Amino acid sequence: MSDEKVSERRSAELNKKNLNRADLTRQVLIGANLARANLRGANLSDANMVCANLREAVLVEAKFYNTNLTDAKLSRAKLDGADFTKADTTGTDFRNTNLSLVKNLTMQQIRAARVDETTRLPRSLKANMPQIGAN
Repeated sequence: MSDEKVSERRSAELNKKNLNRADLTRQVLIGANLARANLRGANLSDANMVCANLREAVLVEAKFYNTNLTDAKLSRAKLDGADFTKADTTGTDFRNTNLSLVKNLTMQQIRAARVDETTRLPRSLKANMPQIGAN
C-alpha cells in the first residue's frame, strides 16, 4: 500500500470523532478502524473500504454509492437512511444490524453479505427472505 493511501486511512482513523458530514469520496480506507465513529451524513461514494471496521458507527444518511465494502464490519451500525446504491457488499458483516430503513439495498447485496436472524431487513426484502430479519 502506498504511503499516500496509508496516510488517508490513518487520517480518517485519527479524526474519526469529527467525521460528521465528511466528504470521503474516492478515499482509500482499506482496513480503517472507524468503530463507533460519527459518520452521520458522510459521503463515502466510490470509497475503497475493504475490511474496514465500522462496528457501532453512526452512518445515518451516509452515502455508499459504488463503495467497496467487501468484508467490512458493520454490525450494530446505525444506518437509517443510508444509501447503498451499487455498493459491493460481498462478505460485509450486517449481523445484529437494523437495515430496515436503508435505501437502495438489493436482494443481491443481501445474499452477498453476512446476515443472520439478528439482521433486520427492509420490508421489501423480507418477503424474499422471510427467515432472516423477521424481528
